Amino acid sequence: MKKYLPLIALVGLTASCSGLRETDSTFSAHAESFRILGFAIPGEDNAMALELVPEGATIETIHSAPADWTSLLGALNNILGFSYTEISGTK
Repeated sequence: MKKYLPLIALVGLTASCSGLRETDSTFSAHAESFRILGFAIPGEDNAMALELVPEGATIETIHSAPADWTSLLGALNNILGFSYTEISGTK
């Protein structure tokens, strides 16, 4: 178990990234998560990105990596992969 600790720490550090970029009239929120066997670590990237959207803002675009079980890329991402969501719009 000790030999896997650095790998677990690396996944934990890289998996919990989210942020918000704002100007006077626009915003861009993003969140990433690590997926293993369908579980998102530290949580669902869609929900994390939506939490960062400024109150009263108008969402214009949402871009997400496939995380479904109905497509090949989505299934592979769910088994072991990274998932991300980016939301942008105007304030």
